[in-house]
Amino acid sequence: MLPARRSPASTPRRPLLTLLRDSRGANLVEYIILVGVIALIALAGFRFFGKTVDNKVQEQGNKVNQIGN
Repeated sequence: MLPARRSPASTPRRPLLTLLRDSRGANLVEYIILVGVIALIALAGFRFFGKTVDNKVQEQGNKVNQIGN
């Protein structure tokens, strides 16, 4: 007995279902989301502590300049 032929109308759905069930790229997407969240946290930290850190770096730079003179 020969296998039944699929109708042309059902053929395009099969690759779509296969694509939706494919989980090979899931880990990559999770890592990209994780990197994005970490970047947002870092940007928020820089915005919040930026002036304080800049002032401390300037103070230390001035002290180093005073030692050199």
